[in-house]
Amino acid sequence: MNGGDVPANDRRTCLQYDLNGKTPVTHTVISKVGLVCIAMVIVGTVTAMSAEPQQTYRLGPHDVIRIQVFGEDDLSVERTVDGDGTITFPLLGTLPVEGHTVQEFQDELTTRLRAGYLRHPKVTVFIAKHRNFTVSGEVRKPGGFEYREGVTFREAVALAEGFTERANRNEVMVTRLTGDRAQTITVPIDTPVLPNDLIIVLQAPRLYLNGEVGRPGDYMYEQGLTIHKVITMAGGFTPKAAKNRTKVLRMINGREESISVKLDDPVYPNDIIVVPQRFF
Repeated sequence: MNGGDVPANDRRTCLQYDLNGKTPVTHTVISKVGLVCIAMVIVGTVTAMSAEPQQTYRLGPHDVIRIQVFGEDDLSVERTVDGDGTITFPLLGTLPVEGHTVQEFQDELTTRLRAGYLRHPKVTVFIAKHRNFTVSGEVRKPGGFEYREGVTFREAVALAEGFTERANRNEVMVTRLTGDRAQTITVPIDTPVLPNDLIIVLQAPRLYLNGEVGRPGDYMYEQGLTIHKVITMAGGFTPKAAKNRTKVLRMINGREESISVKLDDPVYPNDIIVVPQRFF
């Protein structure tokens, strides 16, 4: 059997001939088929991965977009979206971009070019660079970072090289543009980031220990802590401690109240735990 006798539609037959070493022609056939199939899979996968985020992403100021018009070098340009949400484009002048998906803007541009300039324009638009978001506060390397669709506040903090030791790791504060207004809200750490977000990682709430404990001072508040757990964190009671007279100074309705507590009572942010000295 020669190369011309290998069934064109039977890959298993081609592979068997190749493994048996019967002919170099069959090796060429299977290699070409394999390479074409692999290339199709890779191209399809990469295209799907790159296209998916751009289907829902809404363009806005400071995004950089690249426009290619097939066969028209003068119309193939890269533009940064201005603060007013527009770009300038040859022949068409100022075009609104903000709020459009990439596909919507591509369709709009194609329609405008077809209306009076090109008979069959072939336009491709893609994002060359996303606009930034900013991470500040209790992170190790504050700064601006390029937006990626789907990134969460936790991942944004990782880009800023992580939390400091004093950071609140459960929620962050974010200043976000809503229409023409800036709104500051507190959000859970796994909430998705939006473009232009100003992320502020605050210090974790603290609580304080005074009196007859091993290591008086301030400690990071965590949900579920009790008086006993906090005192244990602080090295426990000293031999002179009056355990049964432990109290908490707590702000209630804007006033500081002194409250007698039991060791299994919960603590709250900014509590001041006082362990007095026993009289004898």
